[in-house]
Amino acid sequence: MGFQTYYNMDYDRHQPLKYRYGDEKSKSIVVYASVVTLDNDSRRLVNRGEVLCEITSGTGDGKYGPYSGTATDGRQNLTNKMVVVAQNGLDVTLGDRPIAGLFADCVFDLSEMTLDGISAHSTALEAAFPQCTFDD
Repeated sequence: MGFQTYYNMDYDRHQPLKYRYGDEKSKSIVVYASVVTLDNDSRRLVNRGEVLCEITSGTGDGKYGPYSGTATDGRQNLTNKMVVVAQNGLDVTLGDRPIAGLFADCVFDLSEMTLDGISAHSTALEAAFPQCTFDD
């Protein structure tokens, strides 16, 4: 007899794009699992629409992790060409994994983006994505 299981897919239900033009640009990056916070079910989930910044120091150098204003490994910087928005949700509980990150020619829906401690209308966020539009 099998056991009933419940898997919450909410991490993948965000829709960071308000609408598509069809020319949105994305690039493949690798998410460094160690910097993704464990949730209540001991999983490391990256939300669709989460802002990911390049790690510039330490063991995850060159990989990406969720923006954190208190980080000291590069993820505290919203620097153009070093920041993307996760195109899909991703489970990195078992280790580092590649993901597509949107970075240009996008119209982002701020209400669907995951921002850790930064204002949705942050000048720094808009500077990190100079070719994108942000709508509520």
